[in-house]
Amino acid sequence: MDKDRRALQELARRLGDERQIVTFLLYKLTVTNLMLAADEQRFVPEALREVEEAVDRLREGELERDEALRQLAAAWGADPVELTLAELVRRSPPAYSHVFADHLAAFRELAGEIDRITGANRGLARSTLSAVTGQLDQLTGAATSSPTTYDAHGQVDAAGPVGGRLREVL
Repeated sequence: MDKDRRALQELARRLGDERQIVTFLLYKLTVTNLMLAADEQRFVPEALREVEEAVDRLREGELERDEALRQLAAAWGADPVELTLAELVRRSPPAYSHVFADHLAAFRELAGEIDRITGANRGLARSTLSAVTGQLDQLTGAATSSPTTYDAHGQVDAAGPVGGRLREVL
C-alpha cells in the first residue's frame, strides 16, 4: 500500500506540474494573440519562440508524467494505456480521486481555451498575411500566376508587372 501511495503522490505531483506548464502555454498563446491583434509584428517572432519553448517544456513534462503513470500502473498491475484521468478518478482512493478529478476538469477547460486562442491566432495570422500580400501586390503591381522580375537572359523584365512597377519606384 505504501508503494501505491508514493506512486499516487508522484503522479498527482507530475500532473500538477504539467497543469502549470499548460497554463503557461495558454498565457504565451494569449500574449501572441495580443501581439497579432495589436499588429505588433516586430514582437510576433519572439512571442512565437516563447510558445515553442512552452511546448518543449510541455513535452518534457509529459514524459515525466508518463513515467509516473507507468510506476502507478506497475504498482496496480494495470496497463498504463488504460489509466486515463477519468479512470484514475474512478479507481483511486477518495483523497486522490478528488485530486485527479480536479486535474481532469482543469485540463479539459485549458484544452478548450487553448483551442479557442489558437483558432483566433490562426485567423489573425491569416488576416495579417493577406494584408502583407496586398501591400506587396500594390508595390509590385497586380499579382500574376508567375510574376517575373528577370527575363530569360537575366535582364530586368521592365515589361512585366513586377519589374515594371519596381522600375517606376526606382
